[in-house]
Amino acid sequence: MKLHLFYPENDLALARDIARYTAPPAAVSLRRSGATLPIWYGEAGDSFISHGVNAEWLRSIESMFAPGISPFNHQPADLQPAPWGWSKASRQIFSDQGFPASVLPSDSGLASLRQLSHRRTAAKVAEKLASALPFNIAPPAVELNTEDDIRKFVMSQENGTVVKLPWSSSGRGLVATDPRTINTQGGMFRGMLNRQASVMAEPRYTKLLDFAMLFTIEGGHCRFDGLSVFTNTQLGSYAGNTLATQEELEQIVCSHIEHTQFAAVKDCLPGILEKIAGGIYEGPLGVDMMAVDAAAYTLVPVVEINFRMTMGHLCRRFYNRFVEPGAKGTFRVLPTRADSPSGRIDAHAFNGRLCDGTLDLAQPGCDFSFLAELK
Repeated sequence: MKLHLFYPENDLALARDIARYTAPPAAVSLRRSGATLPIWYGEAGDSFISHGVNAEWLRSIESMFAPGISPFNHQPADLQPAPWGWSKASRQIFSDQGFPASVLPSDSGLASLRQLSHRRTAAKVAEKLASALPFNIAPPAVELNTEDDIRKFVMSQENGTVVKLPWSSSGRGLVATDPRTINTQGGMFRGMLNRQASVMAEPRYTKLLDFAMLFTIEGGHCRFDGLSVFTNTQLGSYAGNTLATQEELEQIVCSHIEHTQFAAVKDCLPGILEKIAGGIYEGPLGVDMMAVDAAAYTLVPVVEINFRMTMGHLCRRFYNRFVEPGAKGTFRVLPTRADSPSGRIDAHAFNGRLCDGTLDLAQPGCDFSFLAELK
């Protein structure tokens, strides 16, 4: 049995690399709002960490869906820590809950995982993938260490460049630039280099679709779990997912790229991920990808790799367990408003599965809603 912790600021905590990390207020608010999300992606018998749960809402959820996942009773015995992602900060939370060091990651283990989570890992995977495939894919991102390196790369990309911090989270730490604007952004790039020593740079693409391949590494073995089709805001922050069968999600993806290319990437990635991460990381991960409109290729197969739980994994598990097979809809994360408070249950369920309507996966009184809406 697992004790889950929704900790969406983990990527930011990795960047700071301290145990007592305080995230920006918006990230803290998102974490508190989503504290009950493990109800929808955990297994019966699991528990989750939350600073208070609305008992009436929880009873309604249990009567409709019977997930069998309960709030943590502060007795850590026989529970396996399962955070959204591992960092010194998330480890500290479990330590504060009474878990002994013997069941938590060591300093050296966390240091290795932090380096694995650096965006250069995505570039390394993309490079190995390119050499294994019989067709062209987008070139890997380039790691740059000086302002002059950044300038040279940007000036070589007439359609624009995206510069990224090595450790960042959902739209944070991303800067769009081009030869016309770079002269006004020197201070920004200096700050990025001062904070994290390097940046990753890649061409700016005409994007057609965001999607991800989902995997799990267990015992050094990597398996393919499924697909995630998602949307981002203009600033790169996560906005939501498509809820549909895996077959339908694959059809969406393959309407933008050739099915043979999709299948080849799906077949190649597990072996590459095993060699690079199999001895370091255990758990769910997601490889974000893009279908793009470019002359030489249509696929950017490794935009980034999230060595943690992801919203894509959440949506896949939620759909498989709690949604009527064949139903279609969306999952969205939205700030709550006075006319649309969190905890909304305007939906119909049959035999523990959502049939239609809108269901908020967050409890009442939260600053954010996590809305599953079936058409």
